[in-house]
Amino acid sequence: MKHFYNAVIKKPGNSIVLLLLFVVFFIAQIPNFQLDASSDSLVLEGDNNLRYYQSVRKNYGSDDYLVISYQVKDNLLAPKQLKHLASLKKDLQTIEQIKSVTTILDVPLFQSPPLSLTDLASKNISIENGNANLALASKEFRASSLYGDNLVSKDGKTSAVLVALKGNEQFEKRRQTRNEMRIKKQNNKLSKEELTKLKNIEKQVIQDAIVQNNLQDKTITQIRTTIDKYRDQANLFLGGLPMITTDIIGYISSDLIVFSLAVIALMSLILALIFKGIRWVLMPIGISITGALTMTGILAFLGWKVTVISSNFFSLLLVMTLSVTIHLVVRYRELAQNNPDLDYYTLIQNTLEQMLKPCLFTTLTTIVAFGSLLISGIRPVIDFGWMMSIGVTIALVLSFIAFPIIMRFLPKAQVPKFNTELGFTHSLAKFSEKFGTYLLVVLVLCIGLSVVGINKLSVENRFIDYFKESTEINQGLTLIDEKLGGTIPLEIIFDDLAQDYWYDEDLRADIHKIHQYLDSLDETGKVLSIDTLMQILTRANENKSPNGFFLNIIKSQIPENAKTQVLDPYISEDSGQLRMVIRIRETNKNLKRAVLIEKIENYIAKDIGFKKDSFHTTGMLVLYNNMLQSLFDSQIKTIIAVFIMIFIMFLFIFRSFSLSILAIIPNTLPSIFILGIMGLMNIPLDLMTITISAIAIGIGVDNAIHYIHRFKAEFTKDHDYLATMYRSHNSIGLAMFYTSITVTLGFLILALSNFIPSIYFGVFTAIAMLSALLANLTLLPKLILIFKPKI
Repeated sequence: MKHFYNAVIKKPGNSIVLLLLFVVFFIAQIPNFQLDASSDSLVLEGDNNLRYYQSVRKNYGSDDYLVISYQVKDNLLAPKQLKHLASLKKDLQTIEQIKSVTTILDVPLFQSPPLSLTDLASKNISIENGNANLALASKEFRASSLYGDNLVSKDGKTSAVLVALKGNEQFEKRRQTRNEMRIKKQNNKLSKEELTKLKNIEKQVIQDAIVQNNLQDKTITQIRTTIDKYRDQANLFLGGLPMITTDIIGYISSDLIVFSLAVIALMSLILALIFKGIRWVLMPIGISITGALTMTGILAFLGWKVTVISSNFFSLLLVMTLSVTIHLVVRYRELAQNNPDLDYYTLIQNTLEQMLKPCLFTTLTTIVAFGSLLISGIRPVIDFGWMMSIGVTIALVLSFIAFPIIMRFLPKAQVPKFNTELGFTHSLAKFSEKFGTYLLVVLVLCIGLSVVGINKLSVENRFIDYFKESTEINQGLTLIDEKLGGTIPLEIIFDDLAQDYWYDEDLRADIHKIHQYLDSLDETGKVLSIDTLMQILTRANENKSPNGFFLNIIKSQIPENAKTQVLDPYISEDSGQLRMVIRIRETNKNLKRAVLIEKIENYIAKDIGFKKDSFHTTGMLVLYNNMLQSLFDSQIKTIIAVFIMIFIMFLFIFRSFSLSILAIIPNTLPSIFILGIMGLMNIPLDLMTITISAIAIGIGVDNAIHYIHRFKAEFTKDHDYLATMYRSHNSIGLAMFYTSITVTLGFLILALSNFIPSIYFGVFTAIAMLSALLANLTLLPKLILIFKPKI
């Protein structure tokens, strides 16, 4: 350590050069920093259903399309309105990345006028072709099994404009190759050469995604600009997964910049009020910003994308680095006040020496807390665990190198006499001494209440609730959900039935029953399947189901534009599959995804008689549900694993079994309280709230380590537990209070976000910090006073 102190204090030249090279290199990588809000970030890694879903998309194409809801006050099919819609469609088609635009103008009509079975194969009726009866078309759009509550709302005033975006075949092939090779890797079937090839392909896929995201962002901007020109005669909202992805990235980017700046400004103000000195503001803030920017550059260098889950990493790293530097500043000022004649270099060295162990230990326990996220099985959560583990390591190293170097080039600070007895921490010491027994009773009651809340915890959340009602996403999703048949798709795939369907009347009857059952459920919106075509054909055949002979003639002669609407998406001769697509209404407050999926599967298997391995439920709804269901199990595993590991670390740090037990008890409280509050308030676990427990544990044990480390140092003076408690509250208690209050107020700024998960993250992280502070300045010292462990 002597060489380290000499390098950073007495001869800092080389240290400065190396530090600057390291920092500048990674900060220069920031332009390559990427955000990701794709559907891949909302699924469970290793989920077998994901691989099946990818194969289904390969057969039937992507369901990633944009939906423009077109709502009018009067008649949707009025000539003026149709001209307006046609003009919108024409302008949309001029946008380079748009592959196709589907509207009520160009879809095939079967009852406007009514067509017989023979007419279906020869006549192509649509509004755009000019051969449709508009009065009949209005009725057909609302009543049609294909278009009703799908392309047109039941009240006939809202229509969907479906916008398909161009893909990139080369990108898709690379992505497919990557997915196939990842499966082989999981089964240990890749050679060394193939593993190297996989790494290269993964890098290429990342670059492909960057190009595709930039194109998508540009396209959606152009679409919005186009839409704005047509709001004079219709209410228009943009929806669809690509738009949601783009807007979430916009929210993350905005929060990352705006709230990081707000946190920095607020923390600067608080530090100025606390320390009343410009160096004690600029130095901690400067080191914190440098640490967060460096980590951002490392993420860019490694090609790691920030997702919804890790979107607040920058603010967290500001906080983690600031926490270390505040402890250094407080200890330096305390030593300077107690030893005013001490040599400047010695004063800096003593500060580093006395704070190295507790800061090192707190960093290790924080790494353990965030490392617990690695067992979640959800890639973005795992990445967040790695990000923060690396980030807190950088925070420690940077603080212990930058602090002495900066101090070395500044004149010795004249630390004025200040009162070490902060009213708040001193009051907590008095409270612990005189009313600690009452505190234990209150905590037991609070724990009991939290347990009740934890038992009410669920993972059933509505995607629409992620956005405030004032946002376009919320308004667009609500309109599409309520008027146009739902949003999130659920798919049911029946294997090896495509050929039999045309000849087997009983099979057609079973598929019809399933279709009707799905349509009757409260949670479902529009249901589309091969039975949709059968309903159209039955109506064209005087309400009589056509037999196999007619069906085979019709399927071979059906016009191409009708085929793409009612045949190709729901039956595949190549794969032998039948496919049903059910859109789920996210606005249904009683939606329970897992229960719904199980209910549907049981009906098909038990009531209809299909073998369970002959059909599969898939789609984004299933993938998202699998991820949500894994959250609760991983949350329990995470908490248990992290406390076991931290207890083992406490044994190593404190070298006392009894002291380790006393230290772990108060640090279970923040996690218990947060989960309890969430349960009592019916706030479900999701991708962001799952990380708060790990953060709460990391923060709590940091405070415990700092407090006990100082308690042990002060105890050697007189071996008086009570006096030691007061001295500890008036020394390390100050740093704990300053850090916690600064960080708490900083995170509360996130409550102003438009993104609901960010609001929850900010509020619950603030609660975690306050409860961790109070637990370690009240319950922990009271337990020490009661049991008087050997120190």
